[in-house]
Amino acid sequence: MKIAYVTDSGCGRSIDEMAKDQIFSLPLQIAIDNKNFFDIEQVSIGDVIKALKEDRELSSSLPALGLIDSLFKKLKEEGFEKVIAVPICKGLSGTMNALYMTGDEYDLPVSCIDTYVTAVVEEYLIKYLKTAISDKGLNEKEALENAKRVVDSCNTLLIPANLKHLTKSGRLTTTAARIGDFFKIKPILKINKDTDGKIDVIDKVRTFPKALDKALAIMQNEIKNDRYVIYIAHVDAYGDAEIFKDKVQKVLPDNEIHIIPLCSPVALHTGLGCIAIQYFERLTE
Repeated sequence: MKIAYVTDSGCGRSIDEMAKDQIFSLPLQIAIDNKNFFDIEQVSIGDVIKALKEDRELSSSLPALGLIDSLFKKLKEEGFEKVIAVPICKGLSGTMNALYMTGDEYDLPVSCIDTYVTAVVEEYLIKYLKTAISDKGLNEKEALENAKRVVDSCNTLLIPANLKHLTKSGRLTTTAARIGDFFKIKPILKINKDTDGKIDVIDKVRTFPKALDKALAIMQNEIKNDRYVIYIAHVDAYGDAEIFKDKVQKVLPDNEIHIIPLCSPVALHTGLGCIAIQYFERLTE
């Protein structure tokens, strides 16, 4: 069976970068002052950071429906018989539903893995599925079950520097944000399978450093072996990310750790200074 592998720019990679691995990618949309742009292809994380500093209106949305339709039309014409997709989770976006609906229109069956989040785990899983099924001939059911085990192991912690942008995006009420800022309260947020792909509050502390220490304690409790890979993402806060990485390395010295920019569709909601930590257990070969 000829299978197409599809993801979106929530994985942090461009269309061309994913195409090198024979994977199709759809850009999410970023709106700046109500004007839509294709994530990565037309607007970079640098552009989003500049817009945040200028206090411009920012929002995100699923890939343009016309682009999804064009992609599925192309796939059908090229003889693909099925789509396996790892998009941004349904708790954050309507992308997954749009893929299912468009697949029905073109009589092209779609199987989606819900990561209950977005970012690096998307890229890891879509590349794994393509390699396992189409390159190595692993049974599709087994490969999908393996992918779900990775999802089960994945957690993402968000530590915003302030509550302004979470309030704008509707994640916190204005009153709660004002009280939080007044008392210097820093929420520690999580998004994973347990939260059904929606942002939830784990704890609240008084300072940003204490929030990072709490996140580290959570990681120590959850990261069980050296197969876990850790990504420390930031929104124009490389210095804080580097300091946190040093702390992580001291308590989890055998794990692979990376510092990366936080992807734009998340960064515009969390705001400047946010530190996001994503970790998951990689599959053994």
